[in-house]
Amino acid sequence: MFIPHDYIKNETINAVLDYSLNLNFFLYLHFMFRKLLEKRKLLTEFKKSSVATINPEPELADRIKTDIADLPLDFLKQLVPVCYLSSEKLRQLSIHSAKFRSGSIIFNQGSRNDCLIYLFKGTVYLEAGNGTGQEITENTLQAYYPLSNGPEHLLTAIAKSETTVIYIAQSDIPRNKNKINPLICDSFIPEQLENNAFFTLFSYHFKQDKLEIPSIPDIALKLHAAIQKNLGTGEAAKIISLDPVITSKLIHFTNSPLYRTINPTSSCLDAVNRLGIATTRNIVTSLSMHSLFRSNKKSFNTRIQNLWKESIRISSISHALAVLTQKADPEEALLAGLLHNLGSLPILKFAEKLSDDAYQPEELDQCLLLIQGHLGSWILDKWGFSNGLARIPSDVEDWYYDSGKSLILSDIVLLAKFHSLIGTHEAATLPLISTLPAYQKFGNKTLSPNMSLQILQDAKQQISDTINLFVS
Repeated sequence: MFIPHDYIKNETINAVLDYSLNLNFFLYLHFMFRKLLEKRKLLTEFKKSSVATINPEPELADRIKTDIADLPLDFLKQLVPVCYLSSEKLRQLSIHSAKFRSGSIIFNQGSRNDCLIYLFKGTVYLEAGNGTGQEITENTLQAYYPLSNGPEHLLTAIAKSETTVIYIAQSDIPRNKNKINPLICDSFIPEQLENNAFFTLFSYHFKQDKLEIPSIPDIALKLHAAIQKNLGTGEAAKIISLDPVITSKLIHFTNSPLYRTINPTSSCLDAVNRLGIATTRNIVTSLSMHSLFRSNKKSFNTRIQNLWKESIRISSISHALAVLTQKADPEEALLAGLLHNLGSLPILKFAEKLSDDAYQPEELDQCLLLIQGHLGSWILDKWGFSNGLARIPSDVEDWYYDSGKSLILSDIVLLAKFHSLIGTHEAATLPLISTLPAYQKFGNKTLSPNMSLQILQDAKQQISDTINLFVS
């Protein structure tokens, strides 16, 4: 910077500093004015372009270019929830892309959004309002989930390299994936199961009514029938007392830190009176479910017992989340969590009766992944459970299930399932929690790991107490 010599001679060092600051401020204003003109010019050009349907962000000056994208079908089939569309509908999607310079902002937290936004090339840093963040890189599992989804951006996205993102209008994607049971309707069999030998065998036996389908535990069935007849707490206590193991566990449950009062409960009738009929029914049904999770074959019994332990953990977290949100009955959430993977049981019990060469292990895994939710909801419907409980298994199979504006039981169990995977090897396969419709109704705006870990930490003792009730 040039400063006149006579100015330096006649002024103090402070005056020199003042001059320097004033000149720098003038240059800064000049730079910002030029940036503003450039941004206004780009915004005008952007509005005239064919991508005017994409909400303009205040960072348009950082975009290198925006255009209509022609993407391979195989790539689109990896994007969730876009992959739920048929190949024909995928080809018909109107997709736009935008390229950003390194360091530029792709979208700001709080700004309006009407698109599913995916990372196509580069690396993006997603920052929450509390300063924490998460890095997403192209061609990773997390890159196949949206960077943003919902009516507004819950995070700020910053390009860490030259980055390309794609935009798909939310209105072009169905709210929920297909809920039609492929075991009942052949025209809705997923492409992945069309040549699956295990599914073919299982489907045939299902349609011939030759499968071993679990029955609702006898004590739960009797209690359910008694409640439907409006019988009182005394009659309910008599039914429960027919099973000494369940009776003991119910009393233990009532005396646990979740329900304990000054005077401990010592009888089944006292327990029912303290809990109430509806809560007693949910707890007794939950406690009786363990009898279903058994197998005569050692290798399968290990797998089924692990399934039971997973159910207990998700059930416990569901209970804790219901208490935190106060928008669902905690005991109903407890039961819903236990029932969420019920559809896996008949699949595994069918597999244990087959010879090892009848199918490939990956065929069984694929079948579990794609039909256990449908099967679980079908079983619960057969058992006579309410629609809210019966839909749980199929709803929670889809991270992007959207139940509407209000937080419901399915949302709580889905979030519990998400939280249960944090800290496990499967955490790397999880979508951003901020993009989940269930999370967006939860009322917390912080980034996934911190919010989730805080919830688990706050409810740690409660979750531990609930798990102990089922394993003791």
